[in-house]
Parts: sequence; C-alpha cells; structure tokens
Amino acid sequence: MSKNKLLKGASLAIAASVFSASAAADVSISGWINQGITYADGPVGSDVVSVSDNGATLGSRITFAGSADVPGGLTAGFDVTTEPRNNSQVLGFGNGGTGTVDSFSNGTGDTFNVLGHSLYVSGAMGKVTLGLQSMPTDNIAVLEDPSLTLWPSISPVFRGNGVITNTTAAVAFGDALTCRTAEILSNGLGIGIDCNGIYRQGVRYDLPTFVDGLGIAIGYANDDVYDVAAKYKTAVGRVSLQGAIGYAENNGVGANLAGVQTHSAADNLQIQFGIMDSVTGLFGTVAYQREESDLEAAGLGMQDETDAYWFKGGIKRQFNSLGDTAIAGQYGLYNDQYSHIAAGLGATGSELQRIGVEVSQYFGSSLIIYGTWENLDAEFDNAAALDGDIDLFTLGVTFFF
Repeated sequence: MSKNKLLKGASLAIAASVFSASAAADVSISGWINQGITYADGPVGSDVVSVSDNGATLGSRITFAGSADVPGGLTAGFDVTTEPRNNSQVLGFGNGGTGTVDSFSNGTGDTFNVLGHSLYVSGAMGKVTLGLQSMPTDNIAVLEDPSLTLWPSISPVFRGNGVITNTTAAVAFGDALTCRTAEILSNGLGIGIDCNGIYRQGVRYDLPTFVDGLGIAIGYANDDVYDVAAKYKTAVGRVSLQGAIGYAENNGVGANLAGVQTHSAADNLQIQFGIMDSVTGLFGTVAYQREESDLEAAGLGMQDETDAYWFKGGIKRQFNSLGDTAIAGQYGLYNDQYSHIAAGLGATGSELQRIGVEVSQYFGSSLIIYGTWENLDAEFDNAAALDGDIDLFTLGVTFFF
C-alpha cells in the first residue's frame, strides 16, 4: 500500500471520528442581524446619512456553540462568535470611527470578524473557560435591563462618537468618552461605559451556583488584566429585579501619547440595577461606572479619575396585535473622560451629557423595528472652543434567529 493511500485512510478515519463526535454533541447556531440608518445634524455637515450597524456590542452577530457530556460527570463545549461588519458607512459612526460627518466612504470592504472562540469544561465545581472570550466584567453595566430594550440604547455610546465637536476642533465626541481601563492607544474605545467590555484572551472561572439567581465569576486575561463580577436575578411577585457589580484591574495599559511612551494601571468599578413590572410594563435601569488610573504622562489634559451615570425608564407592553411596543427615555452624564493624543489643546477635563427618546415595535420574538433620537453635548474644561453638540436620528431593524 502506498504512502498516499495510508495518509488518505488515516485522514478518513480522523474525519469519521470527528463526525461521530460532532453528531453526538448538541450544536447550535444563533444570533441576530442588526442594520440601521442614522441621520446626523451636527457642527460639521448636516443632512448626512450613515448606513451602519450598532457598534461592536449590538451589531450583527452569529454564534456557533456546542456541548457534550464527557466522562467524569462533566460537560465540555465550545463557542465561536463572529461579526459581519459593514464598513460602508459615514466615518465617525460606530465604535472606533474617526472623522467628520461629511466624510463619506462607499467602499465594499465588509468583513466577517471572529469576535471570540473558546472552550469550556463544567461540572459540580463550576465552569472553566479558556480562549478569546467575554470576561466577567464585560457588559456589567449593559445587560441588567429586564425590559431587554437594548438595541435602541444602552449605557455605552456607539453613535456619533467619532464625529468632531465643531468646525475648528480636532477633538471628537468620543474624546470625552475615553475609557481608562482599555488601551488608550486604541483611543480608549470612546464609549463612556462598559470600559472593560472587550473580548480578551484569558481564562474565566464561573463559580457553582450557591444561591438561586446568583452568578459569580473571576477572570485573568492578557495583558495582566484581572476582574471579578457578580450578577443576581429574582422576582418579587410580578416585579422582576436584577443587578450586577464588577471590578476590573488592568496593569498593562500602554499608549504613545503626543510622542511620549507611557505605561499605567487602571481600575474600573461598574454597577447596574434594573426593575420591571410585568403587569403595567413599567421599567427602569440605572448604570454607574468609576475609573481610576496612574497614567505616567504629564501635561496631556487627562484626569486620572472619571465617573459616568446613565438611566433609562419607560413602558413595554402589548398595545397592538403585532407584539410588544416599548417607549422610553434616557439620560447619561460622562464626567472627566477627556483624552486626546494631540498636546496643546488646553482642555483639563470634560463633561458630556446625553439625552434621548426611543420607540421600539416588536413583531413576535424574531423582529424589532426601532427609532431613536439622541443628543450629545460635550463641554471641555478651560477650552470652550472645543465644545459642541450633535443630534442623531436612527431607524434600525434587528432580526433574531
């Protein structure tokens, strides 16, 4: 028998064993497709429309997951999460964009990004996950909303954060929303809250459930990032209650600011509580974040302590035969999160206020159509020339599968 035949036979045997294993596993495909169109009326340009998805957290997502029981009373499984991303959009809309609202890109460079891939083993002693994954403090100040009205608005800012604040400034709204826990080299995300909301290469341990509704997890990730979080859900009669608290410490924050190579550590505390009455449909959620850093660079106009608050309240109930309708308002205040890589701009701090209203129509459990209005108003300490505000109108559609 030739070497090629031996290799072919071995390959077939391996393929057969893999197929048998996968056939025995519980494998699923789930996720959502989110698309929106945003009209911006701001300090630079107007009558500008951006066709894009809803940032990195709520943009289109497809997850492949599987699990199987293995010897020892254990369960093993995997998770591969991908993101179809739309790059044909006005610069400055969506997470990480920079530019003016009248800079238009109509390219066809859409991407299919791997957001995370991990393996886990779980049993009586809890669950251990290894790989590129959502760490314990990811989305701590995002998901604790019993109404699940997440796609119109959440505590992080994903729309308009890359638009410059006025016709003379070299500062964007996202510069007043800089996360200290994230690497400042990547502009600190520029989203205001959920500042350790990054898929990281790491190991995560979810403790066993000691109390119904309570989940506790700890994690370690590259580069020298530690975090711990607790989440709790319960119901008191017809009222649903849920909350979460998380603390993260990043000892590997690095950046090159104004030509100065820096290294620092930062810590992050996030809290969110939510409540909803199942009869009236009234709901509310409040989120808070505090960051502290020891950035080793002077004269860059950066505060080493920041805090941010966000609230949303409204009603969600079935007013028509199509499904639930949700109507809500939001308010956010993001303090002293200013950061900019250019020196000499004069600002020593910042305040960004965010207000908005939204309407969402649910069509069963598979489709949401929503409309939002948001205003971002940024003011910079000792640098009024950088101030600006922008109105953002968005019509979005999300399909779940």
